[in-house]
Amino acid sequence: MKTSIPLFCSLLFAVVSFGQNYQYQYPTDPYSAAPQAYSGASEGFPAVTSSNYDKLLSYGSLEVNYRYNDFKTDSKLNNSSGIGAALNVQLFKPFYLHFGVDWLDGTDTKAKSFSLTGLSAAGGLYLPVVARFHIFGEFGVRYDITSGALYKFHPDEFAVYMRPGVRFAATDRVEIDASLYFASTKNLNDSVFQLNGYFALLSVLDLGVGVDFASDLNTYHGGLRLRW
Repeated sequence: MKTSIPLFCSLLFAVVSFGQNYQYQYPTDPYSAAPQAYSGASEGFPAVTSSNYDKLLSYGSLEVNYRYNDFKTDSKLNNSSGIGAALNVQLFKPFYLHFGVDWLDGTDTKAKSFSLTGLSAAGGLYLPVVARFHIFGEFGVRYDITSGALYKFHPDEFAVYMRPGVRFAATDRVEIDASLYFASTKNLNDSVFQLNGYFALLSVLDLGVGVDFASDLNTYHGGLRLRW
């Protein structure tokens, strides 16, 4: 038992040192007296650096997703599906532009169809608190184009919105985002809590899933994001 305690402490120290990218002198080159520093990377898997987080938390991207909409405040509208797309363009640090489009299509309980297309444009500002954690905010405008059963919607409405949020790189391949959305709209969703997760499939391509908990409907979505 006495010998197991120092052994356990040694193993624990090695694991913590590796996780923090600690460079300890192992192994030793048998043909040279100079030890080789270990970088924390294995063959085929480069060590994680702040540049890995910068690439994942990029502000230049194009995202496309499928959206399932669950109406929770209007029993006259059936659940619907739709498509969303978002384009982010970084101007210069720490500013970027955001452009988005969301389209939903469905029917009411009397089989009358309806559709709503929301177009948005905004300016954004972000602050990297540390390499893997960012705070951001957007302020922009939204224009809704509606058709069909319009007892719930206002035709062709103009609104302004703001969206503060955070982005966190859990690893160099996994990102988690959370934000709050507030709009002056009289149509759907004047307030939304958005939660998104991304997994890097390739160096510039991510798989994204998320949910929007909103004032009028909940939306579940999944798709792909291309970064540059």
